[in-house]
Amino acid sequence: MIVDRGHNNHREIKSIGRCEVVQSFVYLSSLIDNLGSCENEIRRRIQQARVA
Repeated sequence: MIVDRGHNNHREIKSIGRCEVVQSFVYLSSLIDNLGSCENEIRRRIQQARVA
């Protein structure tokens, strides 16, 4: 998976086989998104705490 910042899809990224360009994903329990902010990560963790 490739997180593309600001939808700046370069030709090299599109030509990589078996890769997917995504807006966000969870890696080692942290949400990583293409905006580089932590707002969605904070909201996600608050929601996880409410569920628990």
